[in-house]
Amino acid sequence: MKPTIAGILGGVIILCGCATLWFSLSRSPGPANTALVDVAGTNAVTDQVGRALRTVFSYDPTQMDRTSVAAQEVLTGAAMQQYNTDFEAAKKHAAETKQVLTTAVRSIGVTDLGPNSARLLVFIDRQTVQGDKHESAAAQLLINAEKVGETWKISGIRFL
Repeated sequence: MKPTIAGILGGVIILCGCATLWFSLSRSPGPANTALVDVAGTNAVTDQVGRALRTVFSYDPTQMDRTSVAAQEVLTGAAMQQYNTDFEAAKKHAAETKQVLTTAVRSIGVTDLGPNSARLLVFIDRQTVQGDKHESAAAQLLINAEKVGETWKISGIRFL
């Protein structure tokens, strides 16, 4: 029995199809942490979390209610509960002392980025003004963020 050209081509096509299927199924799904390779995703989470931190950690005693409402829009889960508990004490202190707090984000590094969650290391400067008294302090934060719709919200805050 002599192989024909059509038979040989059919065998090659079947062999190529099997190889394609094998390589498609055995391919790794990609990295779970895309912080270093997803530039657009990393920029989106750093921009939104940076703005959220400035909102949450800055206040003027004459606008505390507005600050509280704005914070509710950028926080979720445990971070919202923590903020609501701590904010009452901060509100009372600010009203008594007339202290203004301004927070500036100096640097953000995304340590872990997934489709709907992220972890960030954040360096902030906090400036307090109370009458003629000016003070500043630096802090490091470990932030957990969750994507809600198209918006990144802070879900956890830990001071380091």
